[in-house]
Amino acid sequence: MSFLNVLNLSENRIYTLSNNLRSDLDDIVTSRNNDTLTVDLSKNVIACSCDNLEVLEWILEHTAPTSNLLSVKISTCYYIHNISALPSPTVIWTKNDLAYQITFLQKFCTSYSSLLITLVVILFVVVNIIVASLIHRFRWKIRYWYYVGHSNDTTSNDYTALDNSLRFSRFKYDIYLAYEEDAREFVFETLKPKLLEFEYVVFVHDDILDGLPLCNVLTKSIHASRVVVFILSNGSRQSLEWKIAAHITNEESNYRGKPISLAMFYNSDSTQGLPENLQLLRHDAFIDYPINGSDGEITAFWEDLKTKVHAIDKTAL
Repeated sequence: MSFLNVLNLSENRIYTLSNNLRSDLDDIVTSRNNDTLTVDLSKNVIACSCDNLEVLEWILEHTAPTSNLLSVKISTCYYIHNISALPSPTVIWTKNDLAYQITFLQKFCTSYSSLLITLVVILFVVVNIIVASLIHRFRWKIRYWYYVGHSNDTTSNDYTALDNSLRFSRFKYDIYLAYEEDAREFVFETLKPKLLEFEYVVFVHDDILDGLPLCNVLTKSIHASRVVVFILSNGSRQSLEWKIAAHITNEESNYRGKPISLAMFYNSDSTQGLPENLQLLRHDAFIDYPINGSDGEITAFWEDLKTKVHAIDKTAL
């Protein structure tokens, strides 16, 4: 290599130069005593691309006129960005021609990188929006399966279901009562005592001890109840307890493949805030409490309530 003056690599379909090759050529020249080495890369397919920009800058540094003892010649470079078309050759006559192409590529590659980064950021944001939308849309289903999936974990207050499978197990509660604060007196002084008199096992959210996770306890309690009764009063039906009961009852009905809820009109005739399957206004899923009714009407109400609860409980899964 000490007497090598020209390295002819022309017409070899070379499109790039590896780091090792460039380093070796520089080392050869450095090890010699002021002898120049010319590398002829003319009539090759040197790529004018972002991936090859570092190679082109190295060639420019060693293109005559240059103070380097290593001189590199190229005659064309090929643009290959448009993969749907054949590579487009650009003739390189002078060092300025090559410098112009490199300047163009530097600007293009910078904008290209910015575009890629922008697209990645946009894609990331879009994916996150889609994921967030799906999570929001199915948030109650996700909560339902999360809490029900842990239904074997018995707490110290024994609020969990008896078994994971409702199809082959007894329920822990006969009736779950969902109500707003304005109906609390009716629930505790009239409704719940009467249901207990009928030997129903009743769950109300006021039974939950302070400090227990509300959504967890209510979900498992509905999962372990035969029937959910919604007391329709003049309350806003915007409390957290009501919302949880409405959404989880809907998910539980879907899971069992049958309706499990009953709506009791106490002092309101609005169905706002009820689970979706109850808002379809099934005739057998509603019952009116006769606030100012006679003894006979009150008695008939309790019998009708027992009949409706029994009908829901015995509906085939």
